[in-house]
Amino acid sequence: QHLGERGLLDQSAKVAARRERMEEWVIARAATDEAVAAALGRAPRRRALHARLLAAGEMPLSALRLLDGQARQHVGELTRAGLCTVEVRPARALDPFAADAGVEVHGAPARAPTLNADQAAALAALEPAIDGAGGPEGFAGHLLFGATGSGKTEVYLHAIERTLARGLGALALVPEISLTPQLSARFRARFGDEVAILHSNLSDRERFDAWSRLRKGEVRIALGARSAVFAPVPRLGLVIVDEEHDGSFKQEDGVRYQGRDVAMVRARAAGAVAILGSATPSVETFEAAQAGRLRLLALPGRATPMPLPDVEVIDLRRHRPDPEGLLSAPLAAAIEQTLGAGEQVILFLNRRGFSTFVLCVACGHRFVCRDCAVTLTWHRGADRLACHYCGYLEPTPSRCPSCQAQSLERLGLGTERLEHHVAERFPAARVARLDRDTSHGRNLQRVLDGVRDHRVDIVVGTQMLAKGHDFPGVTLVGVVLADQGMNLPDFRATERTFQLLEQVAGRAGRGAVRGRVLIQTYNPEHPAVVRAAAHDYAGFFAGERAAREELGYPPFSRLGLLRIEGESLPAVRAQAERAAAAATEVAAGAPLEAGLVVLGPSEAPIARLRGRARWQLLVKGQTARAVRAVLAAAVAVPAARGVRLLADVDPVSTL
Repeated sequence: QHLGERGLLDQSAKVAARRERMEEWVIARAATDEAVAAALGRAPRRRALHARLLAAGEMPLSALRLLDGQARQHVGELTRAGLCTVEVRPARALDPFAADAGVEVHGAPARAPTLNADQAAALAALEPAIDGAGGPEGFAGHLLFGATGSGKTEVYLHAIERTLARGLGALALVPEISLTPQLSARFRARFGDEVAILHSNLSDRERFDAWSRLRKGEVRIALGARSAVFAPVPRLGLVIVDEEHDGSFKQEDGVRYQGRDVAMVRARAAGAVAILGSATPSVETFEAAQAGRLRLLALPGRATPMPLPDVEVIDLRRHRPDPEGLLSAPLAAAIEQTLGAGEQVILFLNRRGFSTFVLCVACGHRFVCRDCAVTLTWHRGADRLACHYCGYLEPTPSRCPSCQAQSLERLGLGTERLEHHVAERFPAARVARLDRDTSHGRNLQRVLDGVRDHRVDIVVGTQMLAKGHDFPGVTLVGVVLADQGMNLPDFRATERTFQLLEQVAGRAGRGAVRGRVLIQTYNPEHPAVVRAAAHDYAGFFAGERAAREELGYPPFSRLGLLRIEGESLPAVRAQAERAAAAATEVAAGAPLEAGLVVLGPSEAPIARLRGRARWQLLVKGQTARAVRAVLAAAVAVPAARGVRLLADVDPVSTL
């Protein structure tokens, strides 16, 4: 852009598209009651279709066919009776999840509900900023810090309405939109076809259609996951990042970027208002709000009269779980009581599979991925061992490959095993599982619909259950083992554990009955457990901030990660040592105020991944510029053949 303004280059864009796709739209026509009665007669399905069409005014035939597989024949009869007409128009890209979520996506927008006092106060603080958006001085950053179920989405929708009224566009980012189809449906219900949905489950054609409609200014709202941050929203006036703490906003392959941070940069460049929303903000974001770089807007209570759920911590050292190693007596009793009351249960276990590792008890042999330094997980349904990092699969053996003994034990806990155990323990309950193994294609929607429509009594799942779902019938959440992930060699392990516990706890009691949460753990004194049990984000933040400050980790520094990978371990180690020497030399020559520290090199916590040995070094500094200079010096060291160096500023994970 700067080179173009100086006349040093010309910029143009050309997109070659296929012939424009067309679709049929059905438009209702006014008619007398006698004509309607004569045409519809005793045809209840045709009558229902006509009523839906009258309510909407017009609908695409494809949407009507979602309601009735014989819609084309019914429309033919209605057309011959003069009750509707059919027009062929350019096709519009629609979110394939919207209709599945049970919300009408065409016709008049849904009426906005009345905000409660906290929501109204947050919106009142946003409105002056929105009214000043769009100009060079229009940027304003906000943190919408709201408890789970506090109604943050409704504040977003009202802010978007205000933005559209000023003739500006809006961009809303969510962690994984395919996991929360009800969110896209709410946007559709409120704004109709003003919304372009962008996510990975769209076909190339659908993605191109959505992008084109934004580019042409036909729609002014873009809603999507991480990559939607680059959507060509016209006259951008509002940028929203929901669940800003979520690690999925970080692109860790190819061109590395943090979607949340790019969103803030876009908002600043466009003079737009930025809203970061979360019940468990990242430590860096909350520190920015405390320091005044973001304006803090709080929604301390739930949008409904129902308070946050009660949380009980179950010490597994005292309440030993059943022989399967899954349910303690208090949790089993709570499940029985909840089912007896006709209410629903979520059981959270952040590990897939039936058994997390297979061990030969005769010789101690463990089954490890041939390409990664991780154990293979046994999946009972497919009866095979799988690596959850690279996807490697192998059939389950009957004998130990080392000693040939038939003494293999399947140990550890996973969601598949939990689902099987719960179905046996509570045979009258309808049990479903939600994890990466079950969320392919339409099965994800079937599980979510089953929970929402109360066709599922117990849903077992991983962190996918913690991502913004609203299940009014769920009154009990059981965290089967809070310890997983608690002690990983990553400075964010405590933060992630707290966020997961608080987010999944927030799924309970969102309807008319108060929720209850039971957390099973062998470490009841762990800060993440103690603070999550009290719904005490402020206490968690204070403790985590102090620990980070003492160790010089973000937000008190900027962090850089250099990973060295290759097939040959000696070559990787030698390259890591040369890169560390170059980095240390640059850091030593920098001013003291740059605060540069080089840690390593050392073997990565996951020492081998996808067949490549991994070493790494960390760089701490007071500015991103200083950290980048050190990483650049390390990357510039000539690499041995087959060795690759990957630099990342502000990494989300150091594993």
